[in-house]
Amino acid sequence: MTGRADGRADERHAVVAAAVRLFERRGYDATTMGDVAEEAGLSRRSLFRRFGTKEDILFAEHEDLHETVRRFLDAAPGDDPVATVTAAARMVFQGYAAAPDTSVRRFRLVRAVPRLRDREIAMTARYQSAFRRYLAGGERDTERALAAEAVAASVIAAHNHVLRSWLREPDRPVPWDRFDRAMAFVTEGLGDVLRGSPGAGGVGGSGGEVVVAVYPPGTDPDEVARRVRRALDPGDPSAAIDSRGRI
Repeated sequence: MTGRADGRADERHAVVAAAVRLFERRGYDATTMGDVAEEAGLSRRSLFRRFGTKEDILFAEHEDLHETVRRFLDAAPGDDPVATVTAAARMVFQGYAAAPDTSVRRFRLVRAVPRLRDREIAMTARYQSAFRRYLAGGERDTERALAAEAVAASVIAAHNHVLRSWLREPDRPVPWDRFDRAMAFVTEGLGDVLRGSPGAGGVGGSGGEVVVAVYPPGTDPDEVARRVRRALDPGDPSAAIDSRGRI
């Protein structure tokens, strides 16, 4: 069973790779499904049966990957939802890294053809929705639900930021360290809300407000920490004085 499934996946990838090469060589709009069938060594009927349109061919592997991620989330235990979602994001990144030539060519095509960008945006929204639902754990109108929305969007943004940077310079090694740092960076704060018990309010379930702080690049870390402490506990006298003795 697994061997047949792997064989179908390999065949599917071969068709996608052939189509992407042809789209890049002739132009996406100038290439017909008949051209793709010939390039891939398939009959037109067989190609249309497996893939409905050129867009379906281009994004076929992403559809498969989205289904794999969905099943992964459905089976995850839920003891650390943030770690599970970042692992799912890593699976998506691996899907690109496993076939760099096809990924780079597809990236260039999507940048050049507006309707392909629309399809990519729709696929991104599906991942974000899946992450949000998993992180929210069925809750609505709670701080956990809000944190789930924010973390899901941040994970997608971090994933895409690192991925696009690599796709522009694919000769570099796959930046797994950078990916992991990006995931830690965007989940560090609100992730605490999601790691708490369902329905808990505030960071760590304290019932307080969620504080979001944004500072310009280059801001002194001590100054950031002081301002955050002051926001969390206005009565703390140490938070009112900076490292240089300034109020």
